[in-house]
Amino acid sequence: MEKNKTEKYLKYAIGEIVLVVIGILIALAINNQNEQRNERKLEQIILKQLKEDYKTNILQLENKIDMRRELITQSLDILEISSNSSTVSIDSLSIRFATLFMDPTFDPIDIDLVYSGNIKLIRNDSLKQYLSHWNSDIKAYIESEQIQHDHYISEIIPFMKQVGIFRNVNHVFWNAQKLRKGFLDKGVNNNVLTPGMSSKDIDVQSILENPNLEGLLTFVFTFSQVCNLEGQTLKKRMQRTLEIIENEIEDK
Repeated sequence: MEKNKTEKYLKYAIGEIVLVVIGILIALAINNQNEQRNERKLEQIILKQLKEDYKTNILQLENKIDMRRELITQSLDILEISSNSSTVSIDSLSIRFATLFMDPTFDPIDIDLVYSGNIKLIRNDSLKQYLSHWNSDIKAYIESEQIQHDHYISEIIPFMKQVGIFRNVNHVFWNAQKLRKGFLDKGVNNNVLTPGMSSKDIDVQSILENPNLEGLLTFVFTFSQVCNLEGQTLKKRMQRTLEIIENEIEDK
C-alpha cells in the first residue's frame, strides 16, 4: 500500500511539474508572439517614416543637381566667350555670373537607424544594408560639396568684388526666382530687396581677360560635374532603398 501511495504521489508530482512547465512554455510563446507583433508594428511605423524622409531627400537632391547643371552650363558659356574674345554686354555677363552666386548644398533629413538601434527591427536584409550604408554615402557626397562651397566663399565672391561686378550680379540674383530655388521657399517669395545696378562704368573686356577667370570657372565646372556624378549615384541608391521600403509596407 505504501508503495502504491508513493507511486501515485510521484505521478501526481510529475503531472504537476509537467503542467507548470507547459504553462510556462505557453506563457513564453504568448509573450514572444506579443513582442513580435509589437516589433512588426514598430517596423511599419519606421518604414512609413523612412518612406517620407527618402522622398523628401530625393526631391532636395534633384534640386541641387539641377542647380549644378546650370552652373556647368554658365561656366562653360563664360569660358567660351572669354576664349573667343566675344563681345558681351555688362547686363548679359551679370546674368551669367549671377548663376555662380548659387551655392547648392545638400542637407538631408537625418536617417540613422544604426545609432538609434532601430535597425534590428528591419527584417529585409537588403534594406538593412542600404540603411547601414546611408551615413557613409552621404559623407562622401557632402565632402565634395564642401570643397565647392569653400571655393565659392574664398574665390568666387572675392573675384566678383575685385572686378567690380558684385553689385550687378547681386541685383540680378535677387531678381531671378530660378536662381533662388535652393532656398527653403524655392524662391517663390518675391518680397525681397535688391541693391540696384551699379552706376559706375565696368570694363567687361578686362573681366573676360582677367588671368584668374579661367581657373575659377574651370574649378566651378569640374566640381559641379563631380558633385553631380556622385549625386546621380546617390540618387539611384536612394531610389532603390525607397522601392524596397514601399514593398515592405503592408498597408499601402
